[in-house]
Order: sequence, then structure tokens, then C-alpha cells
Amino acid sequence: MKDIKQNNRRYTNNFSQERARKACFDNEIKCQVYRFGEVFKIDDEIIAKECDQKAMINYVDNSIKESLFIPSEDIYKDLDQDFKSVVIKKEKRFFLFSWMVLSPIVLCVVFLGAMYIQKGIKTQGKVLGVSKEAYNNINIALGGVKERNFSMSENKFGEAYENFAEISASLEGLGKGVISISRFVPGASKLSSGYHAIEAGKNLSLAGEKISQIANDINSLKDGTADKNKNFSLLDFFVSFDKDLNEVNNYLVQARDNLDKVKIADIPEENQEKILALKNKLPIITQAVGDFSANNQLLADLIGANGPRKYLFLFQNNQEMRATGGFIGSYGVLDIDSAGRIRNFFIDGIFNPDGQLTDKIIPPKPIQKISTAWSLHDSNWFPDFPISARKAMLFYEKTGGPTVDGVVTLTPTVMQKLLNISGPIDMKDYGVVLTGDNFIENVQHEVEEGYDKEENRPKKILSDLAPLLMDRIFNSKDVKVLAETLNVFSDALAEKHILLYFSNSDLQKIVSNLGWSGEILETSNDYLSVINTNINGYKTDGVVKEKINQQIDISSEGEITSTVSITRKHTGGNSQFQWWNKVNADYMRVYVPQGSTLIEVDGQTREINSDILDYKSLKFEEDVDVKNEEMQMQLDDKTGTRVYTESGKTVFANWVYVSPQEEVTVKYKYLLPFKIDRSKEASSYSLLSQKQSGSLGDEFAFILNYPKNWKEKWKSANLKDCSSKEGYASLCLEDNLKTDKFFGIVFGNE
Repeated sequence: MKDIKQNNRRYTNNFSQERARKACFDNEIKCQVYRFGEVFKIDDEIIAKECDQKAMINYVDNSIKESLFIPSEDIYKDLDQDFKSVVIKKEKRFFLFSWMVLSPIVLCVVFLGAMYIQKGIKTQGKVLGVSKEAYNNINIALGGVKERNFSMSENKFGEAYENFAEISASLEGLGKGVISISRFVPGASKLSSGYHAIEAGKNLSLAGEKISQIANDINSLKDGTADKNKNFSLLDFFVSFDKDLNEVNNYLVQARDNLDKVKIADIPEENQEKILALKNKLPIITQAVGDFSANNQLLADLIGANGPRKYLFLFQNNQEMRATGGFIGSYGVLDIDSAGRIRNFFIDGIFNPDGQLTDKIIPPKPIQKISTAWSLHDSNWFPDFPISARKAMLFYEKTGGPTVDGVVTLTPTVMQKLLNISGPIDMKDYGVVLTGDNFIENVQHEVEEGYDKEENRPKKILSDLAPLLMDRIFNSKDVKVLAETLNVFSDALAEKHILLYFSNSDLQKIVSNLGWSGEILETSNDYLSVINTNINGYKTDGVVKEKINQQIDISSEGEITSTVSITRKHTGGNSQFQWWNKVNADYMRVYVPQGSTLIEVDGQTREINSDILDYKSLKFEEDVDVKNEEMQMQLDDKTGTRVYTESGKTVFANWVYVSPQEEVTVKYKYLLPFKIDRSKEASSYSLLSQKQSGSLGDEFAFILNYPKNWKEKWKSANLKDCSSKEGYASLCLEDNLKTDKFFGIVFGNE
């Protein structure tokens, strides 16, 4: 790992996703936030024009891309002493094989080229001007991108390249040696700057031409104008796409190298800031294209580039919550051949493979209330999805199933949204027309009551629906349908209605960095995640509304006390569907920073679970993770709360029951294991609140109370001043947990 040492602070260019996100807080430094591409300013005063690219850390959190820049030494010395870093927000970006993703890159690339043409570096003579024809060609190419006329854009980028090449040839007539030496000759460097600006224009035009070509190919696939005589496979596309991306990357690298040789002093003063911003963009775009190309090779492996692939799909019903999204009622196995074609997608009820399980494994004690042995349908016990995914793979193999290369989970929420796009689907054999609005009720009715009792396949409706829905959507030639479908999958991944796990560690790393792995994230500051597990509570989570309130109180000595109240309201009881009129039974686990000390609990049901069988004499196997959890579990005598450590967190676990038309609130009060150190120049508090995978998004309210005489130096934009506790300053937040939330505050010691 390569370290970068600046101003007696050490940073690394290999931050983990969450560590990068909280770098400002964890290092107790002040941050300023600006949108990507702006010059860094405080109160309109320029504080940094360039940043040390070696100290740039990129990461992706759900769909928001940000970069943390640590200014280099020569810049740092001119900064305000309270200012140590800059967090630059980039626009929402989701790399999909679509012109909607490629066109922003085209726009950025050609804008940089156009800047040199329009604002041009003016040196002596005709050869140093940039022709209006080249500028017009790029403008027309840009218009083609906006109108999705990629053939025209490709041609115009090509013509712009010819314009640049003509000027470049004229300059080269002076001799490359002369041009090279002119960089170092006072008063003559404009000649070199002009030449390298034009060379960059050539590189960027070629990149734009190639990107337009890629976009045109993708567009032709979407609108059905591609050559139907070709025996096309998705894998063929990945291989071809990778080759094209490498070409684009090479052009961008060359453009970057040329721009590095352009002296800012040779640019007219009124344009210097813009050129600096654009010069800073290009390395990031180059890195992004390079990274995407590398990831593309792994994605090709995912769909069979290095041999056939097999994936286990788990359909999790979030009407009956479990740790990673819901009860596993159905499963599927997707087979992809070595050409990247789907060979088979088999869907079936989960109890069919479970019936083939001969190994006897002791289940977690709460699961023993409904099952004497652990199996695939209860395998998603751990909220950290990679752990549960590996359990599911193991159980599937033990049922006689083949080894799979990965696990994919989906909730009914995804199916609902896809049905909203596809429109109604007539399920003639079932006498029902499914829509996004009636999907839950009708499918649940078929599964619970309406299925053929002789055939005894209650989940058959799902296996019959899946191919009809996929055919309706993915064979559509309507670009709008495809765009909406991509948005559904993008949102489902961000909101954890789809989770991914792959045996390939490199591929899993990509998934983790994108925030699609359902992991419990590391953090050195405050953390909260509420995990509900429905055990014998029927499908009542579909009618239970949950609100989480957290209050943080910081004493004058810096001690931090957290009070978390979880309110669950049961709106069922009067439904025509009986599964919504039952008592909701929930084994609730609250994950907090490791080492937190429980002070009090209220509202829980005191219930102790013991082994229901003599598992030892029956020679049942022990699962190592379950055994580790239960061996170090301690029971709080006063409250009956189970307290233990899992996934780097302290866990408080209790049973919570709520009857139809009633409401229950469970309150936890605990002391955090760290303090605010006021002896330091700057200190901070931050919270990472992770949603439960598969949940629809709990209401979330947060209050932070701290001594009124403490100076606030920075706070997250979503924290608002409010009045809560006498003698204290207060910050409040009202939000939902459709996605993970992160926010914080930095205090000064004055």
C-alpha cells in the first residue's frame, strides 16, 4: 500500500469504500464540499486550483460518486489552517451499456477539445489558430450525441480529427525538435503549448469518434436495426466492447499527456480556471474508462467468457422479513453457456430441494421455534449478505444441487416495478391479470390458497410469470422501456432489493465497491442498523410500518449516549387476506458500535430460547458461525436482552410482538465506546445508518444535542438547527431509510 504523507498526516490511496467516505471525520479534519469541476473556493477566495492526483481516492457509495482530494504541499501551505481537504461531489453515475452513459463522456471529451478550439491558445501565425471548420464539426457532433444520431456524430468527430491533423502537420513543418525545445524557452513556450493543445484535440476527436461508434452499435441493438444474420451473443458484445474501450482509453491517455505539456501561463487569464478544471477532469475520465475496461473483463467472465456459469437466485418475500430481505419461498438456477447465452432458467419452490437435504444441522435458537433443523429456506440468518450467501450455496449443494458461481436475491418490489413497465400480463391458467398494483395480493393468494393441491406446486405461478415478463421487457424495441428497466434495476441495487454475491473475489470486490453486496460496513464512529426477522409472524411485515428515532446526547466531558426508539405499527386486522390479520412476531436485532454499553431497554418481550432437541445425542452438526454467535452471547439479567458481537458490531437482540391495529415502541439506551476529544484542534461525530436489505424504507428521525458553548466548524447539509434540550445546541434530521444514510459534524476546540 502506497502512503502519501502531508502536513504530518498520513493518507493512503487504497481506502475502503466506507473509510474513504468518512476520511474527513475519522481524521478529525474540516471538509468543504463542492460539485465536481468547480474551482475550490471559500467565501469566493480561490484556495486551490489543482490537486495532487496521487492523493485522489475514488469510491462509489450506492449511486453517488465522490472523490476525496488531499491538496499537495505547495498548495496546502497557502490554505486556511482549518482547511485540510476537499470533498468533491460528482454527478450520479451508473455505468451501463447505453448511450445514456457514454454521451456524458463524449460531452466532456469534446468540450475540452472545443475549449481549445474556441478559446484557442493564440500564438504566432496561421498554423497556431484552430480552424472554424474543426469547431463547427465538433459542435455538430455534439448535437448528434444529444439527438442520438451517433452515425452523424461519428462522421463529424472524424472530420474534426482531419482538421486537427491538417493544422498539426503545418506545425510539424517547423520541426518537432523546435517545438519540443520551445517549451523551455521564455516567450516561446506558446508554440509548444499550441502544438500539444492541437495534438490533444486530435486524440479527443478520435476518442469521441470511437465512443460514438460504440453508442451507435448499442443503439442499433436496442432498436432492432442490428444485423439479424449475425449469431450474436452478449459475450460477443462484451469482447468487442472491451477492445473499443481500450482504444478510447489509449486516446484519452495520449490527450492527457499532451495537455500536461500545455502551460497554464500560456492560456489567456480569463480562461485559466476553466482549463485547469478541464485538465483535472481528464485524468478522472481516463481512470474511469480504464477501470470500466478492467471491470468489463470480469463481467465477461461473469457471463461465460472463461467457461459456463451457474447462478443461484433466491426470491425473498419482504412481506415476511428476514435478515437479508425476506423469507426465501422460491429459488431459481440460471445456466449460461460459454458463448454468453442463457441455456436455462429453472424456478421452483424452495421446499423441493430442502426435502432432499439429508445433513442435519442445528439451526440458530430463534429459528428452532419453527424448525428443528437448519436448511436453505432459513439460510439467510446473518444480515451481512456475503455470509448468508455462502450458507445458501452450501445448503444448495447439500441438497444435491451443483456448485454455483454466485447468488442473486430479489424481492417482490422488483417484480412490481417491472410489471409497471411491462403493463398487465394475462395469466390465463390462473384466471388473473397481473399488474404492479395487484401483484402482491394475487400471487400471495395463489401461493397460500389457490394452487393445485394435487400438483402441489404453490410457487408455480412465479415460474410461469418470469419468462412472460422478461420476454415483454427485454424484447421491447422501445428505448423508453429499456431505459425505465435499467432505472428499476439501478434503484433496486441501491435500495438493496437486489443483492449480489460471487465466488470470484475480483468480481465480488467490484460489487462491494458499488454498494451492491449487502455488507455490514466498517466504521470507526457511530453506527446503527435495525434488523427484523419474522419468525412465525405470517406475511404481516407487509402491513407493519416502522419508524426509527435516534437521539444523541454529548456531555461536556465528551461522553456520547444514544437513545434509539423503534416504533412498529400494525395496520392489518381488517383485511380480506387473513395472512395480514395475524400477530407480527419479530426477532429484532439492533447493531451498534462494537463495545457499546447497554444502559436500559423498554418495550421488548422477555423470552428465552433454548435448544428444543438433544442435538448432541442426535448427532446434529454445528455451524461454526452460529456456534460462535451463541457461545459469546450474554443475557442481560435486568432486561433479558441478548448482547453479543457480530460483523464488528455489538448486537442487542429481543423479541417484539405487535397485534393488528396496535403499536409497540422498543427503546434502547446505551453508551458509545468512544468520546469526543476536545483537546484536539478539531473533533467530530458522524453516523452511518444502514437500512435492512429488502425493507421498503423506514421513517428515520435523528436529534443531536451537544454543549451550547462548543463551536460548530462544519456539518452535513441535511442536518438542520433545531431546539431540543435546554442548555444544548441541537441538530435535527428527518429522512427515510430507502438507502443507507451518512452525516456528521466537526467541532473546533475554541
